[in-house]
Amino acid sequence: MARRGSLKIDSVDRKILRSMLHNGKFNLKDIAQSVGVSKSTVHNRIKRLQRMGVIKSILPWLDHDKLENEFTAVSLIRAKYGPNYAEEVGKKLAAIEGVWGVYFVLGDNDFIVLSRAKNRAQLEHVIESFTKIDGVERSSTAVALKVIKEDPRDAFRIEE
Repeated sequence: MARRGSLKIDSVDRKILRSMLHNGKFNLKDIAQSVGVSKSTVHNRIKRLQRMGVIKSILPWLDHDKLENEFTAVSLIRAKYGPNYAEEVGKKLAAIEGVWGVYFVLGDNDFIVLSRAKNRAQLEHVIESFTKIDGVERSSTAVALKVIKEDPRDAFRIEE
């Protein structure tokens, strides 16, 4: 299956990716057993997927409660329209410490920003940083009282 020019991902690649996401293990032997191929095949496929940019990095899945990241916030940002404003404002929002997701969206707002903070003071600093960015007109932030579900594995659709 080809996507975007020469990017070719086949069913074995997809099974490897699915195994890595859903098992949370990056042990070549475990992945090879779950996919039904050799360890060397898994190794070579993962290296190829990294070179292609499909796998950007391999990160641990953190428990933010144990790291004392008390506050999870979702901020809606309205920006002043202008040339390249999505890229320029988006990059500045993304550079703020504590911000882990920035999405340029359609609708009444221009960006959705996801952030985490250890305490109220850190959260206040993050929110104040939004308004200091040239091009940001206003922000509205909702703070999560309780995380019901947060599973990044469910954000990935890997179809065969």
